Amino acid sequence: MIKIRLLGGAKKAVGRSSLDFDRKQASVSEILTFLQGISQEPRLLQAGNLIIAVNGVDSQALSGPDTMAKEGDTVTIVTVVHGGMEDNRLSLWNVLVAGVYKLDDKDTGKLLDRLRAENPKVMVQAADAAAVYGRDHALGALDIVLEAMARNIMIANRPETEVLLRLACTDQIAEALKRARLREGEAGCFIAFSTDAQALKKFGEQISHEFTLDDSVILQSREKRKALAKTVGISQEVDDDKEFLDLLLERAAILIRKN
Repeated sequence: MIKIRLLGGAKKAVGRSSLDFDRKQASVSEILTFLQGISQEPRLLQAGNLIIAVNGVDSQALSGPDTMAKEGDTVTIVTVVHGGMEDNRLSLWNVLVAGVYKLDDKDTGKLLDRLRAENPKVMVQAADAAAVYGRDHALGALDIVLEAMARNIMIANRPETEVLLRLACTDQIAEALKRARLREGEAGCFIAFSTDAQALKKFGEQISHEFTLDDSVILQSREKRKALAKTVGISQEVDDDKEFLDLLLERAAILIRKN
């Protein structure tokens, strides 16, 4: 068996986060063809929009689509979201949202500085996974940021900082860091965006090599909902995930710059 892990749009396309491919060995191309055959939305599984890693190594650094996976290997497939897919500010950008299982770096600030320096065409932010109420929370907050940037009404000086403020539902940077900063030894979430599709894909390949990507760490849950409600001051009882997400994004959207 070859284990296949699916993140982001790839997970949505197949309808599950993982599955086993009953082959002793198979090329990346064959695995992708297999997934497209069982997918309800094969358009989400176009090779040019995917980062495919075999045992944590980007297949593009090996033999590309001819890279072989063998029995016992793990193939991880991550979708890079390109512009033009939605009728909002996100449609003008290429976006990557990726959960990460446990950060071992002692200085997460230096980690972010390094990743930004190594990827100058990509805007990179990372947050504590506990502060992200699902992928749609990250994308919704980013959409608010891009709208604020386009209208020149951002609270922060940098879009990356604005992302953290909107996720944390506060206009104070110190409070945003307290609520949502990336923490050593904890799960995290990278939010990266760029107008350069290839630059973003390169960043995605880099983090897939350096970290263990795992979107399960940003999934919605009752425990996370209760913790976030307390953190951002949502007093009413909300049991519906969509309703709670709407409340978070509403609070993110009403933040304004103070003169």
